Amino acid sequence: MTRFKFIIIFSAVVLVTATSCKKWLDVQPKTKIKSEDLLRTEQGYKDALIGAYTMMTTESLYGRELSFGFFDALAKEYDATSNAYTDLVNGTGNANVYKLTTVRPRIDQFWGGLYNINANVNNILGNIDADSAIFTGNNYSIVKGEALALRAFLHLEVFKMFALNDSLSLTQPAIPYVKTLSTGVTKASTGAQVLAYVSQDLQDAATYLQKDPIINGQKKSSDVFLNDRNLRLNYYAVKGLQARTYMWRKDYVNALAAAQAVMSAGDQIFPWVNPANLISSDNKNIDFTFSTEHLFALNVFNLQTISNNWFISALTSGNQLSRKGRTQSGSSITYYYEGFFENTSINSTGLTDYRYARISDQNIMPADASSNYYVSKKYYQPSGYNSNYAARIPLLRRSEMNYIAAECILNAQGDYPTAVGYLNEVRRHRGITNDLASTLTPTTLRTEITKEYYKEFQGEGQFFFYAKRNRSVPVNFPTSVNSTGTWSYNTFYSSPSTFWFLPKPDNETEYNP
Repeated sequence: MTRFKFIIIFSAVVLVTATSCKKWLDVQPKTKIKSEDLLRTEQGYKDALIGAYTMMTTESLYGRELSFGFFDALAKEYDATSNAYTDLVNGTGNANVYKLTTVRPRIDQFWGGLYNINANVNNILGNIDADSAIFTGNNYSIVKGEALALRAFLHLEVFKMFALNDSLSLTQPAIPYVKTLSTGVTKASTGAQVLAYVSQDLQDAATYLQKDPIINGQKKSSDVFLNDRNLRLNYYAVKGLQARTYMWRKDYVNALAAAQAVMSAGDQIFPWVNPANLISSDNKNIDFTFSTEHLFALNVFNLQTISNNWFISALTSGNQLSRKGRTQSGSSITYYYEGFFENTSINSTGLTDYRYARISDQNIMPADASSNYYVSKKYYQPSGYNSNYAARIPLLRRSEMNYIAAECILNAQGDYPTAVGYLNEVRRHRGITNDLASTLTPTTLRTEITKEYYKEFQGEGQFFFYAKRNRSVPVNFPTSVNSTGTWSYNTFYSSPSTFWFLPKPDNETEYNP
């Protein structure tokens, strides 16, 4: 990790809470911070932790690029209709796209932004033990547990973007795992070491979060800090991150156990979206992100502006992120977006799928009136939007646990009907009325898991990484669909390995070649 990364910390982030708005100070080097700035009181530690989450919400990170932007475009979830994402959408599996002047600066922001947040998290972790006596109740354990989980989350994200997880790559230098706030250089750890460090931080986080109110089903509190536990890295979000991490380690036994720990608490704490909250005639009462299912989500307070800029009112600006539904030439029809949801002239399986019928908006684009185009309403923020649904971008959701559990069973050549049952549970709660057959072959089961990832995580940046993690299977990016609902794929799995990881900043490779 380059020397300068630990000096540029906490630049004027504004934290919005239910009761106040606080300006963040520039954090000084570790030798000065304790006596002069933030970490002097319990409230200071709370503010620093919430501030780290807030730093994640910028458009250069999860407020756009790392949710519905960069990686969704790279995975061809949009057509090349948005000027800002044309190069990524038109990419053909060649790493040269990462060198373009329209692309490379954004990649550098991912690296610098995530490590900058991690520096602030390490500032918390580097001081909190010595200050444990200033905390009341269980807040010391909760703050420390969340900070450990956030450090693990950030490093797993950097690993997913900038490293590979095949058997050879795991033995080679991958990324720095930075555990201290320092002006020194942290050398890159191997991929295997990075994933082990992530796992250890998550294990420690789960231990500290044993008294998390959410374990008892409490998500709301009169204490602002303990309110909306489902939006932060709570105990069950940590278990979900453990499941995700173990998948990257190909440890399917532990991944399955972690996923099942979340699934067993699901109905009580993270209930499936209520269909009644999807059919209101008033958009302000529709739960577009299925918010009750979020294990971890960010409050993005300017999401209405962001959503309008890229989805809702973006057509005339050249920004609109959309996907062609179908094209017709005479009697010949080629399906795209509609077909991915299995809504074709022959296959109507997805006609009632909430992700298609309620969350997608059909938009006829004047430039191509023969084709139907769709935009996602997942982040639509109508005026007066229900506060229980508003300003949320999910980073981890309940349904992923079902998919992980099914994939674990598939990879371990286990009880396939149980794996199919995990998929059917999600499908039923997405409005699909016909179940998958319990007798699916392993190949078909893999296809159905892939379809679910593509449908479920549109706008969340997850499908690219699912394909990357499974590129030896292979899993690929879908291109079109025939009338029966069978997907066609490109051949990106055979692309050079350099396509599957982003280039590190030049100043990083100078110190960590």
